[in-house]
Amino acid sequence: MKILYFEAPDGISGDMTLGALIDLGADVAQIRAALDTFVPEPYSLVPRAFQRNGITGQNLEVLVAPASHEHRRHADIAALIEGSGLTARAKKYARDIFSVIAEAEARVHGTTPDAVAFHEVGAMDSIIDIVGTAVAVDLLGAERFFCGALHDGSGTILCQHGEIPVPVPAVLEMAQGAGLPIVIDADVETEMITPTGFGIIKGLGAQFEPHLGIVAERVGYGFGKRDTGRLGAVRVTLGTLYTEEQRQT
Repeated sequence: MKILYFEAPDGISGDMTLGALIDLGADVAQIRAALDTFVPEPYSLVPRAFQRNGITGQNLEVLVAPASHEHRRHADIAALIEGSGLTARAKKYARDIFSVIAEAEARVHGTTPDAVAFHEVGAMDSIIDIVGTAVAVDLLGAERFFCGALHDGSGTILCQHGEIPVPVPAVLEMAQGAGLPIVIDADVETEMITPTGFGIIKGLGAQFEPHLGIVAERVGYGFGKRDTGRLGAVRVTLGTLYTEEQRQT
């Protein structure tokens, strides 16, 4: 059984995750072909080789027209997913990710999940990050998902609603009952975990395993846009679980 293990010592976002999966081996042409059945407007998915601290990975750029930054309701996005040409498994991953984000946003804003009007997550670039990730995970053939602790910064950030604390409210809502620990790094005074990034981990049903035994096949790195003085990358490993039977041989 193939597994994916996500490590986010410097935070996690949608573009970092999709970049890491592309670096891992998910075919960009196939991801674009799947997105073409879903995205109703012009876009570009541009992975670029990037190196920091001697480690090479992908720095992903998602380019959309200015009109693509309009807000969309969860119900509208769900309809787009259902009407797309994605595989059944990719549709499920995308639905599950958007659902956990919508439920968290609904609790924060005092509304219902279907009525949630996504702001940052509802922009087409974030939608492409999520759906592209769902497609990439499907292409890689992983069936189970695990992660280490997720690190976030501190302080406050400005968003559509004004100044809000870090971790941002939607991330903390998603964290409740998920069993996915968030480590606060006080030396980084900005957001490192975005709702899209945490939503991907939770929506995939990843289990927290800080000392996972994994037989690695391939490793990918996805770099973020912010320079926090750290590596600033998500690492994703594709492999199989190291079983008790293997330990005994």
